[in-house]
Amino acid sequence: MSIRRTVSSALAASVLALGAMLPFAADASVVIAGTRVVYNAADSEVTLKLSNVGKSPALTQIWLDKGDLKADPSKLDLPFMLTPPLARIDPGKSQTIRIAYTGEAMPQDRETLLWFNVLEVPPKPTAEQAGANHVQLAFRTRLKFFFRPAGLAGKSDEAPDHLTWRMAAQNGRPALLVSNPTPYHVTVIEAHVGEGEQAPRFDDGGMVDPGGQLELPLSGSPAAGGKVSFTTLNDYGGPMKHEAALQ
Repeated sequence: MSIRRTVSSALAASVLALGAMLPFAADASVVIAGTRVVYNAADSEVTLKLSNVGKSPALTQIWLDKGDLKADPSKLDLPFMLTPPLARIDPGKSQTIRIAYTGEAMPQDRETLLWFNVLEVPPKPTAEQAGANHVQLAFRTRLKFFFRPAGLAGKSDEAPDHLTWRMAAQNGRPALLVSNPTPYHVTVIEAHVGEGEQAPRFDDGGMVDPGGQLELPLSGSPAAGGKVSFTTLNDYGGPMKHEAALQ
């Protein structure tokens, strides 16, 4: 999937050990409308909506990174302006986030993948909570952010049909080697060769970079002459079914 949610707290290990003893909030309250962001270079900005479905106010921090989970947001230098970078969202309310490309050089022959981050910090505990060993956790949610230059060849929704497939081996196991000749990223959430429940398959999800290749380990060896059936995600995070010849 294109959403990654992690617990950002130095207390995480302690919580695992003491979870049965201490009350704590285990769910993020802030949800994002959408599962990925596509920024077309011709657009002046893109917007996202953050909603607080919890019962307490939440303080959020947002930023983009290049894929490094440990990157310091204050030291990142990317050509995008995110506003507001910090926001308090009251229960039942929402906040619109605006992202604008500032025009510095980006690759123009292919999409660029970045990650949109939302860090949710819970409010300061009440006096009653503080006196009851109440543990609070910060949650970080990450979405794929695709910057799409103008003038790329083809269309993003046609890219999966241009993938090529052939058999390979990964650590002695049968695998599919999928090649992507297009300038678009293609997310493959599952693939199988042949028909029926026993068809060798891949279910772990993966993404093929523009001009790149990806090996997908199969659950077994497919019969000769089988075709590949696979599912990808479109720009809205919706699943799309495809078929291709196995070369």
